[in-house]
Amino acid sequence: KKYERMENLKLVVKALKAVQPQLDVHVTDRYDILLDRQYKISGTAAKLGRTSAYHHCTLLCNADKRVLSSVLKSPFKGLKSNATPSVPALVKNLFEEDTSLTSEILLDAIAKEYAVQHQIDHHITLINPADETLLPGISDKTKELQTWEWVYGKTPKFSISTCLNMVYKDSVLDVKVNMDVKHGRIEVCNIDLPEQWLPPGLYSELVRSLTGSKFCPNEITALVTTLLRVCPQDDELHSRWTLLCENMIRLM
Repeated sequence: KKYERMENLKLVVKALKAVQPQLDVHVTDRYDILLDRQYKISGTAAKLGRTSAYHHCTLLCNADKRVLSSVLKSPFKGLKSNATPSVPALVKNLFEEDTSLTSEILLDAIAKEYAVQHQIDHHITLINPADETLLPGISDKTKELQTWEWVYGKTPKFSISTCLNMVYKDSVLDVKVNMDVKHGRIEVCNIDLPEQWLPPGLYSELVRSLTGSKFCPNEITALVTTLLRVCPQDDELHSRWTLLCENMIRLM
């Protein structure tokens, strides 16, 4: 009930100003922290549970901005979901503004401000997040969070509407693909192939096999390999089938 995201971020801003009063930093309505009214130095995420609330925020201290830019640009096109859309922003390291603003200095300043506001002793305890004695069960939890069931199976429902530009015999075929994916599995699948490009039975079997399968390149590779065994022994048909399957796997 005491949870206030805006107040949490104001605490961070107050800590920054305590270290460097000249800093022009403020919190926006989107719960970001801006430097000089234009550079984003903090993004935020939150989860409100029934009995607890979480606030996760960042502070851009001294990151490699080239790497940061590359990992934030998704190569995927035609994806639609209910996920909160990311809004591109200009960024700047606090270290660029003032080389005295190291992560150690900022950590201490935020902890000190937190202690003042909550009237507790100012003390920082650094813990090893992999220490099983401090955090019993952390190893099992780590393994769980690396499984397909968590990484992809918990993904919010999304849809794909894209066009595969497949080069075949010096010509380009535009193949439209529409999929609905729920809990990481293909719920609905439609592939708009040129007429007579594949035998109707083989096409139907492909769509039927994809429906219900994991949206995962490894599973789809195994699936199309199995289907290839029942494909008619025709070299041109095999070439077309292989081309389509390679593009579908790449889509994953």
